[in-house]
Amino acid sequence: MRCSRLISLALFLHVARSLEIQGEESSLQISENVTVVLGEDVYLSCEYLGKSQIQSAAWKRQTNESNFEGLVGFSNRSLFNNFSNPDSITNLTVQVKVSSVEAEGEYICEFKSEEEFFFKSVFITVLGRPDVQILVSEELINNTSYQSVTCFADGGRPPPQISWLVGSLPPSGYPFTVNVSQSLSSNGLHNLSSVLRFPTHLQNEDNVTCVIQHPALPHPKLATVRVETYARPNVTIKAEMVQERGRDFWVVSCISSGGRPDTDISLALNITEGLQAKKDSDVQSLSVHLPAAEYDGRSLTCMFTHPKFTHMEERSITLPAFYLHKVGTAGSNFQDAECLELQEGETDAISLQITSNVPRYSLICTKDDGPLPDNVELIGQNLTFLSGVKHQHAGLYECRFSYHHLNAALRFNVTVKPRPLQPVPPTISVGLHREDGRWVIECVAAEAVPAASVSWLVSQSVSEEFWVNSTSYNGSRTVRGVFLVPVCSPWELTAKCVIHHPAFERPENRSVTLPLCARPNVTVNTSTEWKDGRKYTKVCCSVISVSSAADILWLSEDGSNITDVVQTELLAEGLVSAWSSVDLPSSQFSGQNLTCVVKHASLETPAERTIHIPEHKPPLLSVTVVRDPPLWQAVCVCEGECIRTNLHWVLPKRARTEPPPLAEFEDNVMKATLTYQFPLALLEGQNLTCVYQFDHRVTENRTVQIPKYYITSVRILNRSSLLRGHHNDHSVVYGLTVQKNHLSQRILLDVEGNVPEYNLHCQRSDGSAVDVDESAMILQDEGLYTCWASFYHHKASVTFQVEIMDEGEQFMQIIVICISSVTAVLLISGVVLLVFCKKDKRTKYKEQESVSALSSLMQESGSPEVKKPAAAENKGIAQLDNYAIVLDVKSAL
Repeated sequence: MRCSRLISLALFLHVARSLEIQGEESSLQISENVTVVLGEDVYLSCEYLGKSQIQSAAWKRQTNESNFEGLVGFSNRSLFNNFSNPDSITNLTVQVKVSSVEAEGEYICEFKSEEEFFFKSVFITVLGRPDVQILVSEELINNTSYQSVTCFADGGRPPPQISWLVGSLPPSGYPFTVNVSQSLSSNGLHNLSSVLRFPTHLQNEDNVTCVIQHPALPHPKLATVRVETYARPNVTIKAEMVQERGRDFWVVSCISSGGRPDTDISLALNITEGLQAKKDSDVQSLSVHLPAAEYDGRSLTCMFTHPKFTHMEERSITLPAFYLHKVGTAGSNFQDAECLELQEGETDAISLQITSNVPRYSLICTKDDGPLPDNVELIGQNLTFLSGVKHQHAGLYECRFSYHHLNAALRFNVTVKPRPLQPVPPTISVGLHREDGRWVIECVAAEAVPAASVSWLVSQSVSEEFWVNSTSYNGSRTVRGVFLVPVCSPWELTAKCVIHHPAFERPENRSVTLPLCARPNVTVNTSTEWKDGRKYTKVCCSVISVSSAADILWLSEDGSNITDVVQTELLAEGLVSAWSSVDLPSSQFSGQNLTCVVKHASLETPAERTIHIPEHKPPLLSVTVVRDPPLWQAVCVCEGECIRTNLHWVLPKRARTEPPPLAEFEDNVMKATLTYQFPLALLEGQNLTCVYQFDHRVTENRTVQIPKYYITSVRILNRSSLLRGHHNDHSVVYGLTVQKNHLSQRILLDVEGNVPEYNLHCQRSDGSAVDVDESAMILQDEGLYTCWASFYHHKASVTFQVEIMDEGEQFMQIIVICISSVTAVLLISGVVLLVFCKKDKRTKYKEQESVSALSSLMQESGSPEVKKPAAAENKGIAQLDNYAIVLDVKSAL
């Protein structure tokens, strides 16, 4: 009896102590490892949440293998501090200023009570944020400019990474070179420099960027600097003629523009005097003045040298060779260039024409090797008779052209024709008739001496055509003038024939008034029809006009043209019918106005007729969900003016898409059906939306929710008991007892869940099927049975053991169970009483003796093996063992 009490007491104390230690260790909270940038502050948090009385607490850091340095904390409840003050002896949260890389390392937070010691550690990683500087330098090697861009990243920890961007792209090989150097300073920080070097003339970007990447930088740091770039110049040569002091000079200029740096310009000429160099903004020039007579036909070359040129560029020009060539004379009624006949009394001028490329020339004219007669002067290149041509003006004329050593002469003989006889006035007549859709107006001035001049005047600006022919008979002349105008005009048209003749003191005229053209008749109409499952509105514009067909154009509401072919037909009495019809999708032009624009020659402005397209009514949508085993099916029905390509499902992301539906027509009202089959497990509890987009801006949609089903369990309605539960991955097994000699006994089952129906099937442990009648299993024999209830992917099962016995066996089994239960309750109560009775008489020796006795007892046959997990040794804390008493009560239930 004494041994049993000691064992119980030792077991109770050890279990209580173990639970206490585990609770204390889990009551210490500390911040995770941190990374801090040099020069910034970091907070270290460590808090004791246990119930022990803490005597001292401190943050420590190991200085060597055996020594620790106290940084901040409480010793015997007295504060010592090298950091900021902690909140309390149980809350060592402090602020640490990281001023050097030596601050990196492991920091230990420890708490001590009278009997126990707790500690945890945190590691601080120190980063150094680099300082960035970028410089540009230039050097000249063998007349070639090189630029070096240096990027410094000092004070980084760990070493930063430097890369380059030229413009927006990284440098790739030639002509770029990159040299990187690195050093470690005494304070533990790294200094890194990178030099990007390149020849100036091979690099076209005007900015270079240094990209620094480092863990202490949230984003890569960019340092951009402008660098010198060369630009390829445009070079050319030109020559201009100038006159100085009565002499002509060629100014030859070599020009370079847009280049950087300056271009080296030279002129391939044997002279050095007179060269003039000039620079204005980004334009350079080198000019020279050359006498035009000496450099006639010479070629000159300009040479340009620039870093962007792979070789010397040359531009050449050939100065023109001057020449003078005679051509002849030109004047009214002049037929022969060598013999000119002039009419007596007429004021006329003879134009002297010459072909040359000289900048200027001198011109001198003589008559019969003497000076020009009175009232004949040379004005420009025209020999002018100021007071009319007279008989004394007849003779041989010579005109000489000269320019330096170039000369050309033009000779012609002038004869004077006497004045004509007395003029005879013409006979005037006017006629009008239609021909080829136009009015033909004839004005005839017949039998006149000399020929009359016929012209036309029209009251309005119209499309017109005019031509004149002349005939002669027996010394008299007949002139016929024909005037053609369109038959139709929007105005009343008056055409006036004007006849000029020397016999008339003033011009004679004859007028003809043309009748006004009838306005066209414009009609518009609309109709609707269905094509390929779509509704179309057909608009037609017809025009009946006179003489010519009208032009028809359709305009939509936004002003855009709707193209269509215009058809025409000739009607009686000179009428023409034109019409244009367009088939338009009703949904696209719903509620819009269409305008038929008619243009015709009889209209001053185009005629317009407007048609309104009725509003397109939205379709009616309905959505249902039906079961279609083994799948489910969602059905969307669209009734109205539906376009099947506009009907689609909005499915969850994981659902697969389906092809568009097939359209069905019913009495000009289309009915389209869109179905979607899916397994219930895919979309259970989710929404399906059917969308119809009947306009670019408006949509119709209907949403249906797929039901969410579940089966929680299958329950046995017959009286049963639990044989075993979930243990070692075995399912729940129930026990069931039935009476002997009763055939076709039923096991009633109930399915708990919200499914509308379910399938029930049962089988024996050997896999053979068992008959089921609705929700009851027909019992065949005793044994282990399993029944499943399923609805699509939802399933639940129940397993039960059926035993067959008579009433006497059942009564004896109940007695045995009751006796076993009472014995177990008494045994447990006795153990608890012994523990509490011996609580005040514990000694260390008795504890060891009780533990030893209990250990030997637990090793006896029929008891589970005692396991002794070792507790972690923690600064002098005594090691204890855990023991457990397992009572295994087995029964048939």
